[in-house]
Amino acid sequence: MHAGIVISLLLTGCAADGELWAGEAIPAELHLAFPDEGVYPDRSVLDDPANPFADGALLDATVWELQANGGNVAAFYAWATAGARGATGERQYYAALDLKAIYQRQQTSPDELPVVRDRAIRGFQAMLDHFPEAVTYDVTGTIAYELATPSVKAILELGGEPVGWILVMGPDGTTVAVPR
Repeated sequence: MHAGIVISLLLTGCAADGELWAGEAIPAELHLAFPDEGVYPDRSVLDDPANPFADGALLDATVWELQANGGNVAAFYAWATAGARGATGERQYYAALDLKAIYQRQQTSPDELPVVRDRAIRGFQAMLDHFPEAVTYDVTGTIAYELATPSVKAILELGGEPVGWILVMGPDGTTVAVPR
């Protein structure tokens, strides 16, 4: 995609003042404005001029809709914004997961690809460091799976080295992450 391509998403949510808002231009490529944007405990995503969600409130349903249908850049901004306003391991994990997808799909300039890769690794590591017991939920609200194992695997897939965690074979034959 070209850097100037912009997609419009029609979203419904509540702005900070309670007013409904719909539709924001979201860049097709990510250009991070701050060195720790999207990595807990940093909150600079709220000051990124490209973040279409910085001024409005995001409903959880809107964040999940963006994850499913809004594209990687929109989903990154949504998860990072939600995490900056109320940090959870799930929010950090999905922000890092979207950074990983942006890197893999080259949805940033060639010069920024190493930065996005590094940011994804640091995002997954932040999930491990600050939210080691984090889980994600399915649509029924039931725990779907823990997030430490996929975080460690993602760091390794990106060529990083997880700090303080290793993968081991569990008694049932599955690979799981455990603190070192």
